[in-house]
Amino acid sequence: MPRQEPLPEVLTADEAAAFVRVSEKTLRQLAKQGRVPAQKVGREWRFLRRALETWLTQPLPFEDTDQAARRASATVATKESASANGGFRDSAFTENREQPVHRWVPWIAGYSAGFVADALATVPHRPETVVLDPFAGVGTTLVEAIRHGCTAVGFEINPFPLLACRTKLAAARLSSEVVRQRGQALCEYVAFRSADRSARPESRPPLHFRSRAPLFSPRVERQVLFALDFLAQEPPSEVTDVLRVALGATLVSYSNYSYEPSLCRRVACGKPEIADAYVADIVAAKIEQICEDIEAFQREPALREHKPPAYVYGDSYLDGARQLAPRSVDLLVTSPPYLNNYHYLRNTRPHLYWLNLLAEPKQLQAVEEQSFGKFWQTVRSGPPVPLAFDYPELAAALAELAARNAEKGAYGGPGWANYAATYFNDCARFCQVTARVMKPRARVLVVIGNNILQGLEIKTDEFLAGIAERHGFTVEGMHRVRKKRTGSSIINSSVRVGKAHRSVELYETAVEFLAPGL
Repeated sequence: MPRQEPLPEVLTADEAAAFVRVSEKTLRQLAKQGRVPAQKVGREWRFLRRALETWLTQPLPFEDTDQAARRASATVATKESASANGGFRDSAFTENREQPVHRWVPWIAGYSAGFVADALATVPHRPETVVLDPFAGVGTTLVEAIRHGCTAVGFEINPFPLLACRTKLAAARLSSEVVRQRGQALCEYVAFRSADRSARPESRPPLHFRSRAPLFSPRVERQVLFALDFLAQEPPSEVTDVLRVALGATLVSYSNYSYEPSLCRRVACGKPEIADAYVADIVAAKIEQICEDIEAFQREPALREHKPPAYVYGDSYLDGARQLAPRSVDLLVTSPPYLNNYHYLRNTRPHLYWLNLLAEPKQLQAVEEQSFGKFWQTVRSGPPVPLAFDYPELAAALAELAARNAEKGAYGGPGWANYAATYFNDCARFCQVTARVMKPRARVLVVIGNNILQGLEIKTDEFLAGIAERHGFTVEGMHRVRKKRTGSSIINSSVRVGKAHRSVELYETAVEFLAPGL
């Protein structure tokens, strides 16, 4: 495969990670552990290319006794933790980074495959069992459902995770050979065209994408545009979707932005901008990972016997659930957007625009308006939003919130009270819709966390449980599945908090309730 330029002998962490086809984070961890040849120069790691080439040719050592003991101890601790949390493991999405298929797309908002597997242990594993995720994201619940032999149904209105979710579910039937062949063609095309200094891509940066600083350096942007040229020539198919997902999954890694945990400039996180990267090599590594996962996924016992059906609707669950038959769902496992104003949609703007999933801002706005709970920015300036149902304790909490920093108007308590009231009204709609689609006494598991608005703690999990009871559900348990969840830096920012007068622990709860019925 032709290259643009020969690699230098001394590599930075970014360059070395691309060279050995792992993430920069993984390579830094290996360097710290002394498992890869590297030298610390000041605060930065440096790697000799020839040393890495030698290291890659060495056989992988078997896990030593101490490592095996540590792994066994961790497994026991995980089981003990699950036992203490109602039988559910830690909900953190970080576990998925090493799990086949789940690891295809980095995702901030999500929960672990292990948690979903624990939930699935409560229902029979057969195609007649319908598992629903109303906020499917990148598909953790749905992938686990078909892996266990169940029918999967999901809703997701954000076009990028929707694409990723549908593509992951296609892993049960995709040909890894065909994916490899088209992936190799993509990467060879990008490398060949990039090496020709006179070549100009036909694709152009998305017209309506705006960012405070250029998303890519000129050299990187040129390579990404060549990748888009190749994809534009490919016929629409599930294989082409795999290539788009691979490009989208790696997009931020060679951009001048980073997730910390919200999308922001690398320089704001103390990281240097990326002047150049071998996009073809990075995407090729992702495609190879995907192919290996497809092969492993298809060896799962439930998938060897049959291919359970899976349906993912690109629609809001609150409006689109009418497509589901009444009393047809056996198990619901989900995690809706939290009451923390984390703008999930805007944090996927690079993917939405650069992958041509959205073309203009009004399309983005339309999805925002359909989002569960909306966002603070979309409801803060309107007239006061009342609760649409009777719940005195919640109404009192919203009144207290509205009184905080009232002189700031939409930017103070009144604006945040509008946001919170809109959110809980959508929680009520969620319970109303869910009561219709669940089989009698079927189990519902909702992972949700407490939140801090204008310095006031809102126990969202407890209020959700109360709303569910008002719609005929029976609350079976409130399982604390995680403490000090990621994202506290977002919630603790000054615009949202002001001054908190006491320490508040952030946590996640799996609210477990049973549907109405005999």
